[in-house]
Amino acid sequence: MSPESVARRGRRPGDLRVVVRRPTKLPRTLGAPALFAASYGNVGSSIYYALGVTAAFALGLTPLALLLAGGIFVTTALNYAEGTAAIPHAGGSSSFARRAFNDPIGFLVGWVQLLNYMATVSISSYFAISYLGVFGKYVPLFNELKTNETLHVGATVVMIAFLIVINIVGIQESSALNLALALTDLVTQFALVILGIFFLLNIGVVLSNIHWGVAPNWGNFLASISIAMVTYTGIETISNLSEEAKNPGRSVPRATYA
Repeated sequence: MSPESVARRGRRPGDLRVVVRRPTKLPRTLGAPALFAASYGNVGSSIYYALGVTAAFALGLTPLALLLAGGIFVTTALNYAEGTAAIPHAGGSSSFARRAFNDPIGFLVGWVQLLNYMATVSISSYFAISYLGVFGKYVPLFNELKTNETLHVGATVVMIAFLIVINIVGIQESSALNLALALTDLVTQFALVILGIFFLLNIGVVLSNIHWGVAPNWGNFLASISIAMVTYTGIETISNLSEEAKNPGRSVPRATYA
């Protein structure tokens, strides 16, 4: 008798009936666009606070540092896509670790991943409030956020609470919000890149600020690659949501490659 089966007495003496308990499953409601938006929300938010720190270490080699970090994460994304298609269970890397090793290792990986998300949500929310300060001359309250640290932290807590409520309401509602914000951010970043290329890009200035081994020195350059990896944190979100994907064998790889 399987662990999901329970033996119970029948209506007549001596009768035995078996009740099969079906394991609880998450509803499969997410398509490839929703999975992509959820992951992009994590990756896209990291860009806004990791880029400046990366540039402080890499200086003129910032594009190269981001390119190398991106190359490393391409291999990571391919591994996630292959592993998730084979093991479409919620938990992502913790599920992989549990299957490859044992339950304690999977538990440890899951907790490390949870701490990673807690840090990402806290930092992203804090810097999101900081960006609102740009509109301080139009909205006086936003200007207060730049000068009043207590108000800044309070607004960060409110934003995190709002995100928690959205996730409690349901995965479809949160995925719809993710998709809307992801499209808005993609359009914004595309516009910034185009404007930067036409109005600010000067190849001569960029190359003149590169001094190999001096500015930056090799230690800072290697450190900048490690910092740049923070930009890509969140790519495993697709794997974590695979058990809620409509067709994980197809939608998870498509969302990851996107």
